[in-house]
Parts: sequence; C-alpha cells; structure tokens
Amino acid sequence: MDPLGSLIDWIATYGVVGLFAIGLAERFIPALPSYGVLVAIGIAAVDGAWSVPVATIVTTTGSFCGGLALYLLVRALGQNRSVRLLYRTGRLLGLASARIDKTLASFRERERTLIFASQLIPTVRLIAPVVAGLIHADFRRFAGGTVLGITLWNGLFIAAGYFAVLLAPGMSASTLAIKMLVLLIATEALLALTWRVAARCRWRAAPRGSRS
Repeated sequence: MDPLGSLIDWIATYGVVGLFAIGLAERFIPALPSYGVLVAIGIAAVDGAWSVPVATIVTTTGSFCGGLALYLLVRALGQNRSVRLLYRTGRLLGLASARIDKTLASFRERERTLIFASQLIPTVRLIAPVVAGLIHADFRRFAGGTVLGITLWNGLFIAAGYFAVLLAPGMSASTLAIKMLVLLIATEALLALTWRVAARCRWRAAPRGSRS
C-alpha cells in the first residue's frame, strides 16, 4: 500500500491545478507531510506527469498564497485575537507556548533573515506567516523571504524525489518519504546541536562583563 502514491495519482488527474491545491493545502492541514508529498511529486515527474521546474513553481505559488492569507488574516484580526490563535495553532502542531514566545522574540530581532530561514524548519514554517503578521513585518520582506524559503524547501524535496527514483527504480513514494523524514530529523538535530555549540563558544569568548 502506497498512500502517497495514491495521493499523487489524484493530483496528477488535475495537473497544474492539483499541484497548486496541494501547495495551498499544506499550509492549513498540519497532518499533511509536505516533505513526503513533495518527494512523491518529484517521483511523478520521472513518469512525465509534470516537469520539476513546473512542479516547484506551482507548489511554491500555492504554498505562498496560503501563507499570504494567514499573514493578512492576522493583520486584520489584531494583536490579541491573533496571539490566541497562534497559541491554539501551536498546540495543534505540538509547539509549546515558550517556543512560540521565543520564535516571536527572534523574529522581532532578526526579521529579514528569519522570515526566509523559518520556511526551512519543519512545523515552524507553518506558523511563520502568523508570526510575521503579529510583528507587523514589512510586506516586501515577508513576501520576498517567504517565496525564497518555500522555493528552496519545495525544490530540494521535489528534486530529491526525482533523482532518488532514478537511482533506485521501483521504490515507493511512501518508503522514500519515510527515509527522507529520518534524514530531515537527523539534519535538524545536527543543525540545532551546531547552533548550541557555536552559541556556547561565543558566550565563553565574550568579555566577562558582557555575559548575560
């Protein structure tokens, strides 16, 4: 049984519209594993369902439209309602309130960089447009950083699916998605460890009086 393969068959039936719809849906359905779907889309490209560039552009457009809708919704709702919405969404995604608060603080300090980088972090990428709306991030920075981040995220996984099936013909989309998940978790853990070690080294190197 290949659930992702079945999903891709459905998407392929509608072509570009299906790609746009799945890109849009991943913003609003936390249970939908975007990395797995994107890998499967890359696999389907080998069979000629669509090209890798077209799949990347269309899914990026759909995902950005979803993120833009969240950004504008938060701006329209106001600060108090949006914060409550963010905490509720965070609980659904398994994010603690403390982590959300930390994300908000980081965005305020490094808005330009984190709008882009947040689109490369699983789970966090889903709430990033809400956070950007909450801190009233500049629209051009939000749009530019989000588009670049989504393009990189989508392009990497679609390309991974495409080349993986060329190297290992016959592998199902679901099996490959599971392997990609393991790799993704390992990479994220390594990056987090590297960040902590670097921060610790900077703290030790700082003058004693400036440590906080």
